[in-house]
Amino acid sequence: MSLGQMVFDPDSALPHVAFRDPAILAAELDAIWHSDWVFVTTADAVPNPGDQLPVIVGRQPVLLIRQQNGDLAALSNLCAHRGTLLVDRPANSKRIQCPYHAWTYDDGGRLLSVPHAPRDAVDRSAHCLPTYRVESWHGLIFVSLNPDVEPLVERFAAVEPYVAAHGLDAVAHRSEQQETQEWACNWKLAILNAMESYHLFRVHPETLEPFSPTKGAYYIAGSARATATGGSTASGDDYLLISLPPGFVGVFNSGAFFWQAVHPIDAERCAVRTGAAWGTASGARPRSRSRIANWFSRWTASAAYGLPDFLPEDKAICERGQRGAIGDFAPGPLVPIERVVADFGRYLNWRLNGAEPPAVHTAPDTGENR
Repeated sequence: MSLGQMVFDPDSALPHVAFRDPAILAAELDAIWHSDWVFVTTADAVPNPGDQLPVIVGRQPVLLIRQQNGDLAALSNLCAHRGTLLVDRPANSKRIQCPYHAWTYDDGGRLLSVPHAPRDAVDRSAHCLPTYRVESWHGLIFVSLNPDVEPLVERFAAVEPYVAAHGLDAVAHRSEQQETQEWACNWKLAILNAMESYHLFRVHPETLEPFSPTKGAYYIAGSARATATGGSTASGDDYLLISLPPGFVGVFNSGAFFWQAVHPIDAERCAVRTGAAWGTASGARPRSRSRIANWFSRWTASAAYGLPDFLPEDKAICERGQRGAIGDFAPGPLVPIERVVADFGRYLNWRLNGAEPPAVHTAPDTGENR
């Protein structure tokens, strides 16, 4: 199947070629990771003027900066002289100076000085650092290399009422608790697994299913741009799960927010970052003793505790899926509980093939898949 024929059927599983073909990944890097919004970090990672955080968007090194006036900026992290990486670890400075030849920029990317060069040897105005779109949404920071990408308020409009109702703005993000793993699977396998609840009873029979049973999962509202799903829990406090393509999924329950962010490494490997938000800026813990709250209590009490216990199970099943992707099969139909997966298929068709997706779908009484 050639790339030009890769139109995905949103009502069926993705074909295996989508998980292994480098040509498809190249198309995704161009049309998705270099053209759409990409989650990079949480706002608490750059709280103070002068904070600098190097991140990667697709294949582009980007420097996220909290400017002296308090605004966020996203600049190329490559020196305009010979392309050297400017910042390779979190820092705080009013200036950006290349470690190679000390070309120096301000926090807006303007070239300020070129050492040991005649005054007119370099046109400083022509060698500023490129700037990129950056926006924050409920403490989550996204960057896009595309200046014409739609604003986040439009992109996530389908899930905004549900996120606001769950009080995401009231919790404190904890960037110091973020961890990144390399998974031996295509990025789509990892993000699809994160967004659907169909697999809980089989993959997580002891870690998740008793807390949030598969039969309690339901679709709320969504489209190719963003989807909200939910589910009942053993404690009686329904969880909210938001899927924000291409690579972010978060679940909110009992005053705690747990998220996963996925980014491609190559066609058969991806980086999976996990993080959490809970309590308030003053350090208060969630009042409810839900399973999620208990995870976070143990997670923060001891660095040795590590990540929640269901993540190794997710990693194992995604890597198993990748091992199967060497062969081809006739993709099976999605069942109703997988409607969020269909939304993601429409996202791929939108970004890769220019097919404008359908309008937002809202499930009657938020119980379509109960």
